[in-house]
Amino acid sequence: MVHKKGFRLALIVSVCSVLSLTMAAPGTFAAKGDASKKVGIASSSQIKKAADNFLKKHATKYQLKKNLSDLKYVTTIRTKAASYVRYQETINNHPVFTKQVTVTVSPQGKAKLVVSDYTPYNEVVAIKSKLSAKAVQSKALQRIGAKEKDQSAPATQNYGYTIQDGKAIPVVRVVSHTSKPYGAWETYVHAENGKVLTKKNLNQEATGTGKVFQPNPLESYGATSSFSDNRDRDSTALNNQLKTVSLLGLNGTGYLKGSYVTISSKANTYSSTNTFNYTRAKNSFEDVMVYYHIDTMQRYIQSLGFNNINNRSITANVNTISDDNSYYDPSNKKLTFGSGGVDDAEDAGIITHEYGHSIQDNQVPGFGNSSQGGAMGEGFGDFLGATYEDATSSSSYGKACVGEWDATSYSSSNPPCLRRLDNNKVYPADWEGEVHADGEIWSQALYDMASTFGRDTATKIVLQSHWSLTPNASFSDGYKGMLAADASLYGSAHKDKITAIFAARGIK
Repeated sequence: MVHKKGFRLALIVSVCSVLSLTMAAPGTFAAKGDASKKVGIASSSQIKKAADNFLKKHATKYQLKKNLSDLKYVTTIRTKAASYVRYQETINNHPVFTKQVTVTVSPQGKAKLVVSDYTPYNEVVAIKSKLSAKAVQSKALQRIGAKEKDQSAPATQNYGYTIQDGKAIPVVRVVSHTSKPYGAWETYVHAENGKVLTKKNLNQEATGTGKVFQPNPLESYGATSSFSDNRDRDSTALNNQLKTVSLLGLNGTGYLKGSYVTISSKANTYSSTNTFNYTRAKNSFEDVMVYYHIDTMQRYIQSLGFNNINNRSITANVNTISDDNSYYDPSNKKLTFGSGGVDDAEDAGIITHEYGHSIQDNQVPGFGNSSQGGAMGEGFGDFLGATYEDATSSSSYGKACVGEWDATSYSSSNPPCLRRLDNNKVYPADWEGEVHADGEIWSQALYDMASTFGRDTATKIVLQSHWSLTPNASFSDGYKGMLAADASLYGSAHKDKITAIFAARGIK
C-alpha cells in the first residue's frame, strides 16, 4: 500500500459532557473471564479499587472529598500496558461540566498518575425554578446571533453545573447546529435567569488544503516546483504525481464506505467495480484521498497494538462546504473538508491532522477545553500529519513542515509551510494565546521524540499518554502522561530523553 503526504491546519476539539457520552468499546477488555490475563495481573474490579483507594488516601492533595461522594465513576479503559480509570465531578448527581479526574494504574494494580480537573467550591447557587427548554434554546440562539429558522439540526441540552469564582452555578449546556452563522455552537445558559455564561464554536476552523497524492505533490516530487492549483484543473506535472493505492475495507456497495471511513460528499462517488481512478479535476478525487489516508492511519494505529482508539467508520463530509477550512465536530463525531483554495482533501497531512482531533476526542471526550489543552490538540494533529508525511515520502523535502501543497497559495518559503515543527519555541516565552501558534511548542516536542525514538515508538507513547489526561489538561499534565506511558510500555527506558526533550520546550 502506498502512502501519501500533506498537511493543512485543522480544528480544535471542544468540550463535551462526559455524562452524555459513551466511551468507545471496541478493543477494551471485559471485566471477567480471561480478560485480566490479557491485560495483566489485576482484575477490572481491583483496578477500580486501586484508583478509588489512591484518591481517598490523597484526597487532601487533590482537594477531593475523602469519601469521593461527588466523583461519579465513568469508565475504565484497559490496555496491556496500563489501565485508566476516569471519574466525573458532580453536584447533586449532575455533572460539573469538563471537570474530570483520571487515574493511571499499572497492570499489577498500582496507581501511577493522577490528572485532575476537580474544582472545589464554596457555594452551590440555589434556584427556585428552571427555564423551559424552549426558553433556554432561545437564549442560546440569541447569543450565537442566529434565529430559530437557522437551525440545521436539533439542539441538545444537558443540565449540570459550572464553577466560577468559587460558586457552583446551575446551567444548561446547549449544543446548537446553525447554518447562519455556520457551525456547531456550545453555550452555557444559567438555568434560572437565562444569562449565557459562555459561548464557543465547536468547529474551530482552519485554512484549507486538499488531497491519491503520496502524500502531496510537492513532497512526492521532492523539490520546489511550479505546481499550481489553477482552480482544480489538471496538469501533466500534477498528474505525474498520482500514485495507485489499494483501498481496503470497502463494504462492497460501490460507494466509498468501509470499516473505518464513510464518505459523504458532493460527488457521491460510486463505482460498480470498486475502481476509483480520478484526477484532481474531478471532485471524486478528494473522496478517494480522504478514504485512503484515514483508513491507512487507522490501520497504522492498530498495527501499534491499539484496537480501541477511534475504531469506527467515521463520516467524512468532503467538498460539502465552499469555505477554505476543515474541521472535526465533536457534537456529531464527523469530519468536514472544504473546497476553498487548494481543496483541503488533496493534502494528506491536513486529512491526518483533522483525524487527530477525532482521535483525541475519542480517547478523552471533550479534550482541549483549556488553552494549553487546545494547543496540545493542534500540536498532536501537526505531529500526526508531519510524521505521516515523512513515512510516505522517499525524499527529505518538507521535513518538519506541514501543509506544503496547501501552503503554495500563501507561503513564500521553500518549502511552503502552513506550520513547522522545528521553530524552537519555548513555553512560556513564546506563548501567544492562539492555539495553532502555541501548538508549535507541543508539536516540536512530539516530533523530536519521533526523531529520537522513531515514529512507531513515539506514536505509541503519545497515544498511550492521552488516556491519562482530562479535558482541561495542561502542558505539564501532558508531559507527565508521557512519562507514565513510557513507564507502562517500556519500563521508563526513554525517561531521561523525554525529560530533556520537553525541558527544551520549557515544559516540566
